[in-house]
Amino acid sequence: MAEVILTSGYGTGLTEKQKQTKAFVQHPKVISVENVAAGNGSGNAAVLSLKKTVSFVTTATNSSHVKLENGIHGQVKIIVHKTRSNTTDLVILPSKIFGASGFTITSNDAPRSIKFCWHDWLGWMIIAGEIYGTPEMVIA
Repeated sequence: MAEVILTSGYGTGLTEKQKQTKAFVQHPKVISVENVAAGNGSGNAAVLSLKKTVSFVTTATNSSHVKLENGIHGQVKIIVHKTRSNTTDLVILPSKIFGASGFTITSNDAPRSIKFCWHDWLGWMIIAGEIYGTPEMVIA
């Protein structure tokens, strides 16, 4: 029988106490991903899957907009502006953000990412991503 080496997110070699707690995952969880070509304008935005945790989005001429619909309480969604072709910005259209609708989030370079968490009455809340200072993602 082969020896099993337990690992944490910080590497191998757990202490005996850590092994006894059984709180450390033996295998990393793989999250679901999708590759999306952005849609042509706000009226024809590509709808991001709410069943996929990460959306890798590519923009190009006439391909710039994606739509993020309502989630479920506590749901996390990560959007990565993977490829920016022909200097085309990524425009994210969240259904509701910070308790209001009608906002857009724009990325003018790739690779950039933004992470959201859905709150039942506030909508999508940004929990990671640079939107202040020298912005990587701009809310308008």
